[in-house]
Parts: sequence; C-alpha cells; structure tokens
Amino acid sequence: MTKNTLENEKRKREFFEYLRGAEGFAESSVHTFAEAVAQWQTFSDDEDFGSFDKTRSLAFRDWLKERPSHTETGRISLTTQYNYLRRVKKFFKWLSEQPNYRNRILKNDVEFLKLSKKEARIATAGTTRQMPTFEEVREIIESILIRTEIDKRDRAIICFALITGIRISAIISLKMKSFDREKKLIDQNPGDGVKTKNSKHILTTFFPVGWDTPERYFLEWFDYLRSKGFQGDDPIFPTTMSGFFDGKKGYSKEFVSKDFWVATDGARKIFKKRCESADLPYFNPHSFRHLIVNIMSKTRLTEEEKRAISLNLGHSDVGTTFGSYGYGNMSSEDAVSIVQKLTAFQGDGANIIPISDEERAVLERVLKRL
Repeated sequence: MTKNTLENEKRKREFFEYLRGAEGFAESSVHTFAEAVAQWQTFSDDEDFGSFDKTRSLAFRDWLKERPSHTETGRISLTTQYNYLRRVKKFFKWLSEQPNYRNRILKNDVEFLKLSKKEARIATAGTTRQMPTFEEVREIIESILIRTEIDKRDRAIICFALITGIRISAIISLKMKSFDREKKLIDQNPGDGVKTKNSKHILTTFFPVGWDTPERYFLEWFDYLRSKGFQGDDPIFPTTMSGFFDGKKGYSKEFVSKDFWVATDGARKIFKKRCESADLPYFNPHSFRHLIVNIMSKTRLTEEEKRAISLNLGHSDVGTTFGSYGYGNMSSEDAVSIVQKLTAFQGDGANIIPISDEERAVLERVLKRL
C-alpha cells in the first residue's frame, strides 16, 4: 500500500465515522458515500486527496458522464451522477476543514462538483412511479375474504399502510405497546426496536383518507391480538406460524406466530399476493406513501397542516417539502393533533384546492428518500 493510499484510507475512515457519529447516518447511507468516494478514487487513480482542485472537479464531472455502465444507454444515469457528485462534494467539504487540508483544498473549488442546473432538474425530477389509485387499494382490501388469522393480518397490514404511510421496515417492527388505541397514536420509537430510517423517532396518527373501513379493520385486528394474549412487546404484525404440519416442516395456512419478521421480504410478499388475488399489478408498500400524498393533495391545506403532514410522515423540514415557513417549531404532538382534525376529501368538490404540481413533485421525491 502506497503512502497516498494509506493516507486516503485514513481520511475515508474518519469521514465515515463522522457521518455515523456526528450526523447519525445509518450504515446503509454511509455505504452510499463510500461508493461515491470510491468512484473518485477510480477516476483519480487513487491520487492524494489533497491534490483536489477545480480542474479535477470538472474532470470528474465529465468522467462520470462518459463512464460506461451496464444500462440500456451504456452510461450511468443523470440521477446517479447527481448522487455521486453531491456525496463526493460533502466529503471534500468535510476534508477542507481538517488539519493538513485546510490550505490545500479550497471550498470554492469543491462547489464545482455539481451538474448544470438543467441536468440537476432532470436528475431530481424522478421517474413515474407505479402507484395504486384509491379505488385499486379499496379493491385489494375488499377482495380479502376472512377465513383465517392470516387473512385478518394481511388485510390489517394493507389497511395500516393506507392510513399511515409508514415505511414497511417500521411496520413489521412495531410492538403492541407502540400503538395507543385511545389516542390513535403510533410511536415509531427506535428505542423500542422500531426500524425507522436513520433511527428517527416518529410519532404518527391515522391520515383521513375519506374511508373509515381501513381504520376499523386495523383496530379489529389489534383488539383480536389482545384477546389472544398479545402483550406490549409482541408484534402488531407477526409472522406466519412455522413448524411441522401434516408431518412436514413448513408454514401454517391459518395461524400467526408471536415472532417479528426478520426482514421485509415476507411482508412485501403479502402485498404481492393480495394484489394478485385482486387481479391487479403488484403495488409495493412504499407506493402507499405516494398515495397518501396524492390523497392529501386534494385537500385544502394550510401551511400548518403541511407541516403536520411532513412530521407524520417522518420528514422534519417542511421547507424542503413545501418551500414554506412559519411552523418550524411544531412538536410531534401538535402534528398529530392537526392531522387528526384534517377534513378528509369526500368527493363533493366543495373545498378542493390541490397543492401545486411542483409542491407535489417535491413531496414525492422527499418521501422516496425517507
């Protein structure tokens, strides 16, 4: 290992520790930064990070545009380029403030690590995502015939995704004590083992979607579990019971266990199975978050309500979501109270003032990252 390589690896390790500790990034997010910095090292043939300058910034940007990739176009997408550049930019900004680099790396030179404004708009516009309509989700839910515990659980988890917009990793790690039935509060607390993105503590309530049945189905499931003896630390959405059935090891066709899902794959299969049973394409759990945005966009929203929606969905900065100001100090409890007071869109057309397409696009991009 050369001296340059050794020093580079030390700086990278320090930067990754900074991301984990000072900024609270999850390991998966740190990995994306590691991948981006590795792109720089490939481009520069692992030269000393301290040799960074404006010329190298521009050359790296051009190199990314021409780099071969196993895609239909043979080049990496603008979105990927955008993400590589912003992560490498963050790395060199951090490095410019470290001893022995402050006089070698100029922050103005780091600013050249970006796409043109036009390219950046294209990169951040996102792509058309498959999202169910409200009617399709209703069809999925109503198509589930209740014969077993598994049917009840499957219907409840889809209903829950519809009325909360909670990420699937958090849904499958919620405990019975995470839900306050009287106040209709869902406490996504990483301290209780709930797996939220970046271990963010999120307090959530039910969104008014103009249809009361999903909430009723979920509450029936929750009450059913309590009647079965489920306690505070047991899962709200347990796995299917496994064991020996008819002399063979496998999974029950009727009963749930008291175990949590190890990963999200099993829960995603529930959505896939129930979509197929309704003769509809597969809508993944995350698409239900986008449906929430679509439903809320048909409701008259004050700036305060926009702030509340952002907090309920786990996004702390409404400025990023809606480009608005005035409610930056709203508490999670305030957010829950406001969302519970929101009037659902009932289809009479009386109070429909949709948020702008720009606001909706920004919110959808934010939800994609959450």
